[in-house]
Amino acid sequence: MSWMRDLAQTYANVQNIVGITDEKGNALLPPNHMTKNTDICIVIDVEGNFRRANGEKSDKFSITIPCTENSASRAGACIAPHPLHEEIGYLSANKEKREEYLKLLSGWCELHPKVEAVYKYIFKNTLKEDLKRNGIKTDDKLFVRFSVEMPESNDLSFSELWKDNTVSETWIKYCGQNDEKEESLCYATGETDAIRVKHPKNINPSTSNAKLISCNDETNFTYRGRFDQANQASAVGEKASHQSHAMLKYLISTQGYKCDTQAIIAWSTDDGGKLASPLGDSVDIYCDETKTERDKVIDAGGILNFDYAKALKKAIVGKGGTNHLNSAKRRVAVMAVDAATTGRMAVTFYKNLPENEYVERIINWHETCCWCFWYKGQEYISAPSTDRIIAAVYGDPKGDGYVKIKKQARSRILSFILNGENFDGAWVSASVKRVSNPFSYDKTDGGWDKYSWERAMNVTCAIMRKYYIDKKEDFKLELEKTRSDRDYLYGRLLAIADKLEGHARFLQDQINDTDKRPTNSVRYMAAFATKPLKTWEIIYRQLSPYIQRLNGADWYQRQIDEVMSLFKNGEYESDKPLNGVYLLGYSLQRRALNNKNNQEEAKNA
Repeated sequence: MSWMRDLAQTYANVQNIVGITDEKGNALLPPNHMTKNTDICIVIDVEGNFRRANGEKSDKFSITIPCTENSASRAGACIAPHPLHEEIGYLSANKEKREEYLKLLSGWCELHPKVEAVYKYIFKNTLKEDLKRNGIKTDDKLFVRFSVEMPESNDLSFSELWKDNTVSETWIKYCGQNDEKEESLCYATGETDAIRVKHPKNINPSTSNAKLISCNDETNFTYRGRFDQANQASAVGEKASHQSHAMLKYLISTQGYKCDTQAIIAWSTDDGGKLASPLGDSVDIYCDETKTERDKVIDAGGILNFDYAKALKKAIVGKGGTNHLNSAKRRVAVMAVDAATTGRMAVTFYKNLPENEYVERIINWHETCCWCFWYKGQEYISAPSTDRIIAAVYGDPKGDGYVKIKKQARSRILSFILNGENFDGAWVSASVKRVSNPFSYDKTDGGWDKYSWERAMNVTCAIMRKYYIDKKEDFKLELEKTRSDRDYLYGRLLAIADKLEGHARFLQDQINDTDKRPTNSVRYMAAFATKPLKTWEIIYRQLSPYIQRLNGADWYQRQIDEVMSLFKNGEYESDKPLNGVYLLGYSLQRRALNNKNNQEEAKNA
């Protein structure tokens, strides 16, 4: 239960923000409170007399409400009223529920006049009639919040009970006075506390009923026949339960990285501060660090060959320098939670580590899993985001099944980054196979999606580079003109043929550089990866008209000859399938050929 201990400690470290609502309506909940979407606001006076009501769809929003252990986790036919703001069913419609509500409110109302006013109003049992007179529906499930106008105050915000801190404070005080639970050892913190059996739900808005700690029957608990009491299996104190669940809820709401029912967060356990996301690409993290947008960063200076992986390192380390990181005592935590069912949530990844280690592992990922990308005609170097890696490996989203794959893959990538695991070779193979079939990338309205294919190819090169670095073999981000790997060289040949044909077509048709028609090199790529020698001979023969159009294409021919001279004896003649390294050679050779100096040289040859 280390995650509970760390979350509870974080909550204790940020007590100063408890109960304060931010601009998006998020708040770190005080003890014995929860959030709830409300439908109707009923305004009464201090004597419990009805004034007016506003409600239904036009007035729906979330507020922080007082709750009990039972009401926070109620489900189904369970009768467990919230002690102030509640559903119409508890306030008027159902006699048994209303009696339980009034019973709960009767003790607390002695501590606060506004709570007493609500008690007086509900005791009269006129709520449904009052709402009908105001033209508001009286469905039992509609949730009511209360506002009490005091005679000495005309301040509306002071009247709204969910904004009045004195109301919350008296509820917390009342709960403390009436807590008669026996204290025991809390397994999460190691401290003595009253043990909580029913734990909060609504931690992640996407899975509102799912709990991290629960049992099938919390009033008559058994756990696979080995325990006869709840606290024998899971002894978590009330304080630890509230603080950990409230802190987790707040972190998910304010900085969660979400996918369907999954949420991933990274925070400082010392101050709850947000950290650089472990799952974003280098550009997004760098831009977040520098408080700017990707467009501004690239367009402002017309930046070419901008290495975001290196810039990211400078941005992160620049917060305090390497000396600060080496001496930092702060710890950070990364956590992933997901709900397998509507009622069950699980921690699928958790790691707590020193801040300097976290930063070093993030930087290492962005330095080793990066490649050259293009955006608005500008080139930059970046590590791809997690979602782009998953799309490259598994393809574009394809319904609910894809969501499950995506969530599992995110947890796996977290382990690659933060646990230092070697990148999965099966993922690389799957991505290479997919990219080697360019025409599997289709536009929604039909036709070949060149942009998506090129992006996937760059992502594939990034993860392949990471894979080989993990195996102690490095590939540079610039073309290595003396590298003699067979696969690398065949990839270079394919890129030269691709550029030669494109150049000739441009001169013939005066088509601009945005021409998306596939060349023969692209058309034959899948066959080329399987039978490189045989397919290269076909591609080269089909280059003849384009070579003639370029008056012999001497410059390109010299490039081909240079590559051919690098093959080791017998390797060019081998027709065995290529591995993914051919894509690295293809991508880097294309990049070199797109260099302005090379383009000018080719035109003038």
